[in-house]
Amino acid sequence: MNGLAGREVDRVDWSALPVMGDRSSEVPASLVGLLGATTREEAKSCYWRLENVVVVQGQLFEAAPAVVSVLMAALSEGVSKAAKLEVLELLFQLVSGESDREARARGNEVLGDQCRERAREGLWTRYAEFGGEYEPEARDILERIETNPERLATWR
Repeated sequence: MNGLAGREVDRVDWSALPVMGDRSSEVPASLVGLLGATTREEAKSCYWRLENVVVVQGQLFEAAPAVVSVLMAALSEGVSKAAKLEVLELLFQLVSGESDREARARGNEVLGDQCRERAREGLWTRYAEFGGEYEPEARDILERIETNPERLATWR
């Protein structure tokens, strides 16, 4: 994978970032697969190799903030229609979550805040979705990351 998202994937030492189970080494390939998906089925398959690995029922593991950075980079460049809904859903899950009990025990109590902060770096890419097909998903994400409620209210 080339571009911003590919560079983000490549710059992270995924093996150093705990996830659910012993699957850290699978995260980069799953991200590349999701972002390069050409069919909804392929995107969904890759999505589920990330959901329940980096985030499980709102519980985040240490790889989550790095995944947010990759997703935001990909969204800034544009992702295929086949992958976009799953990318947005995964991003929503990540910015809605909080540190897993195991992550907190390792001293990582602010993973949710870190995910939201990284997503805020691309705040305007989500506002750009207003008026389009993915406005509901963008609104859901913005409701979690926007720190200026008045701005969000004016876009509604």
